[in-house]
Amino acid sequence: MFNLNSIFMDKFQLNNGASVVYAGNAGEYSVCLSVNVGHVNEPKLGLANLFERVLLFQVKGIIPVFGGTMTAYTAVGDDLEEVLEKVAHIFTATSITEEYVELAKQAIVKQTNDAAPLTVRRAKLLYKHTAFGADLVRTTEEYLESVTSCTVEEVRAFANAYYTASNAVLVISGPKKPIAEIKQLVAQYFGEVESGIKQPKVDSNIYTGGYGRMDASDGLTRLMFGWDVKHLSVSDSPAANVMMSMFLRRLERAYADAGVCDAGVEFKIAGYYGLRTMRVTVTSRFATAKELTDIFVKALNRICDTEASVSRMEKSRNAAMVEKLDKYEKSDNKALETAWQLIGRGDMYNISNRIMGISDTTEHDVKVLARTVFRKKRPTYIVVAEPEEEAYSYQELMTMLGLEAMLKDSEKA
Repeated sequence: MFNLNSIFMDKFQLNNGASVVYAGNAGEYSVCLSVNVGHVNEPKLGLANLFERVLLFQVKGIIPVFGGTMTAYTAVGDDLEEVLEKVAHIFTATSITEEYVELAKQAIVKQTNDAAPLTVRRAKLLYKHTAFGADLVRTTEEYLESVTSCTVEEVRAFANAYYTASNAVLVISGPKKPIAEIKQLVAQYFGEVESGIKQPKVDSNIYTGGYGRMDASDGLTRLMFGWDVKHLSVSDSPAANVMMSMFLRRLERAYADAGVCDAGVEFKIAGYYGLRTMRVTVTSRFATAKELTDIFVKALNRICDTEASVSRMEKSRNAAMVEKLDKYEKSDNKALETAWQLIGRGDMYNISNRIMGISDTTEHDVKVLARTVFRKKRPTYIVVAEPEEEAYSYQELMTMLGLEAMLKDSEKA
């Protein structure tokens, strides 16, 4: 994460179209190359994964982060020139050969087959399948068939189309050097990268929501609830942080008060396909799907319909502040965060301001945002339970949430 009130910040662009940001940070240098490409962009299923593995067989000392629409590679060190050279190897030292492509295929097949039976993985796939539509999610068999059929020529074409200067953002974080020296070093290592054609962003209007159910294989009942939050702005972030902190603790207390002492709750912003959903996962070995849903819906309706007390707001603001500050202070990915801000939102924003905005969030702000998130679009509802166990239908859930009209409108459409 990046504090834009740092000692200095410079932005410039190379002649080939690569965007560069150089900003102050204590300690060693961190260089992140972020590319506007992920598995959503691939013209054939599996090509992005194949190229990423081919690359990582040959480029050492790089920390990769793979996303639906963005891919990032970070390196750190005390010598900036060495770090820049290491990152530049992504463009200069990657050889796409039959041997490397075959090794990549074997690695993908093994990893996919090892992970395919896992309940958590299957549940997350069902969540994505339900929240974004079936055409974006493939079975394990379909995925592996596509990956293993990819040719060397297809992998090269993918790399040539997307791993270009016009699709890249380079962020350098570290001690101050003269900007002329920085520009000279960046041009030396990245100036000869092909400009290419800037690729468009993925369609953001792909959220559908809906209902999915699968059999549990590990004795745990799991519920996954999700909402589309791509419409939330940077200015909504403080209220969202407070709301999530408040709702999480209310859920934990509600399950404990109801005697479901083994209930586990995870509340997060889940990124899929470069988009964001607010996702809550509830697990229990002893409570039924209906019991878990009843408690969840009661807590959800409460945060939408009533404003929190003064003491509850204070506790929630403090908790949200501590959580964000802790993450901010411990983050070693400041360059990565900045690169993804530029690619994801097209501009940078000051995370320090977002954190400080938490202290100004009111109980009314939280209620308004809760209604915006939870009552404006169809939720995603996933049930993972034993085959014989009864669970609420999607229609019943929508009625419990007071969203019958929304369900009728979607059925008419």
